[in-house]
Amino acid sequence: MAEALLEKIDGTNFQAFSAGTSPAHLHPFALEVMNEMGLRLTPKTSRPLTEWRKEGIDIAITLGDTTSSPSPDFPAVENIHWKFDNPLESADPEKQLRVFRAVRDQIAQRLRLFAIVEVRAQSPRDVSVTSAERQIAAGA
Repeated sequence: MAEALLEKIDGTNFQAFSAGTSPAHLHPFALEVMNEMGLRLTPKTSRPLTEWRKEGIDIAITLGDTTSSPSPDFPAVENIHWKFDNPLESADPEKQLRVFRAVRDQIAQRLRLFAIVEVRAQSPRDVSVTSAERQIAAGA
């Protein structure tokens, strides 16, 4: 979800990648809540963090409550951790869907603020860096 949201929020200044410590198939509710925003996640998939070792990632944003940093082998310049509720804690599908929506909205809000701060923080000497060079890995 974070990859698609960041691409929508500021795909000009950031190149987002979805990564995970235990990548799996996307949950149907994740697909549903993103479709509600007009964002299709298929055929997107998250990839293991190990696949990004040579990509030159600038910032790694970890999501969720199980990990606070990416793998020690992950060469991110900056690590950011955002904790969100786990939508699958409840067995009630209606509650799960509500939590998926809340988490989607919380991720989007934080990414909007993140994008504003990061773009403003670029100093004049960083102007020669193209927007495509700022790569972000976001995942659970």
